[in-house]
Amino acid sequence: MRITIILSFLLVIGISGCTNAPTQGRLEPFDRRSDYDYGLSGLQDANNYSLNLTEDGLEWPTVRPGVDTALLEISLQRTRGQNPAIEIDSAGVSLVQYFEQGGQGRRYLDLSPLLKSDIGPGDFIEFTSAGAVWNSGPATLVTFSNAPLEGRRVLVVAPHPDDAEIAAFGVYQSSLADVVTVTAGDAGGANFESLWPGEAEQYRAKGRIRTLDSLTVPLLGGLQPEAVRNLGYYDATLRQLWLQRPNPVEPPLAELEDPAYYRRLNFDPELREREFISSWPSLVADLLAELERVQPQSVVAPHPRLDRHLDHQFTALALFEALALWGRECDILLYTNHAIGNEAFPLGPRGGMTGLPAFNGGSLHLQRLYSHQLSVEDRRRKLVALEAMHDLRPFDPRDGSEIDSIAPVYDYFRRAVRPNEIFFVTDLNGVRAIYREYFERSNFQGE
Repeated sequence: MRITIILSFLLVIGISGCTNAPTQGRLEPFDRRSDYDYGLSGLQDANNYSLNLTEDGLEWPTVRPGVDTALLEISLQRTRGQNPAIEIDSAGVSLVQYFEQGGQGRRYLDLSPLLKSDIGPGDFIEFTSAGAVWNSGPATLVTFSNAPLEGRRVLVVAPHPDDAEIAAFGVYQSSLADVVTVTAGDAGGANFESLWPGEAEQYRAKGRIRTLDSLTVPLLGGLQPEAVRNLGYYDATLRQLWLQRPNPVEPPLAELEDPAYYRRLNFDPELREREFISSWPSLVADLLAELERVQPQSVVAPHPRLDRHLDHQFTALALFEALALWGRECDILLYTNHAIGNEAFPLGPRGGMTGLPAFNGGSLHLQRLYSHQLSVEDRRRKLVALEAMHDLRPFDPRDGSEIDSIAPVYDYFRRAVRPNEIFFVTDLNGVRAIYREYFERSNFQGE
């Protein structure tokens, strides 16, 4: 979901691509000279291979069968240019991964596409510098195996309309998925003020448009109407729901005669008529109802330690409470659409691998990683789905007036349409630990 704060800082971020000097702004706080510290080799489900990385590349090891995700830990020495990268070629597969201007330290290369090639033990993987220089010497390849998505029951939880498409379009079109969006998206930028000059009416209309987008765009990914729902909570209120629990919270901008206005737009008759109270206990109960309805084998949601957006964080925390009440084991795949270290993540042009977001803040309580590969056709469909979301593209009144646009560095048409989608996989014990540590690390004093 596009956050209003992005627009506020466009003039001060200073990323124009006209200079090789690294520039950073408030939305990119990570020290580019620091290590990415994920500790992948120590994860519960990791299989590690010690390699020798030269200035030209490496020899592929004997990798156990059934592996779908492979990341190489490297030491980045320096970078130059606007979009420094490493290009990888072997067995007819070519891929590229981009890094920060001025980046150095521990980084990870996602080599997962090589796993589907004809590569064999001892084959040479050629690395070419495109402005990124790495240290030669010992390196560790870390691999993971995940359950195949085909035929798997998946519940994708999105804080706002468009979050499911940005993070997990490839996943939900490849599985037996339900997509549940928590809020109507009735806040943020004044996208439609040229049509509805009154603020209350404008945001009411924006919420209606975005709710309908959340219910119809997943059909482009092959989902049926009965598999798509929007719970109808108000955008930019989820943290307040937690702080004011169990009391309800009003919509911040939209004027609604019926508090359940957005929920009533659903195709699903039971959800349309279900009592709506904009409160934390009701949100947890609604998410529990979704778990009981879908009986998912995998649940997809934001990671509250990796995603900066408060609605994303508190969507995850409400889901974690619901998962604890549900009490059943499943794979929990966590994503970030607003990376806490760098809002511009994923880096570089959209042909580059998604990679991992900047992070060195301690344990994320992971079991493994999952890099879901998208075919060229998958990416075409994902681009069409994103373009169908009104909040991701500038609104054109078709009257000859100029159209404002988002700076390319933050544009989801660059950031989201990638060869892969990346997920941080944990279990019920993992989300309990994440939930507990979230409040231990924060200043929230709510009772």
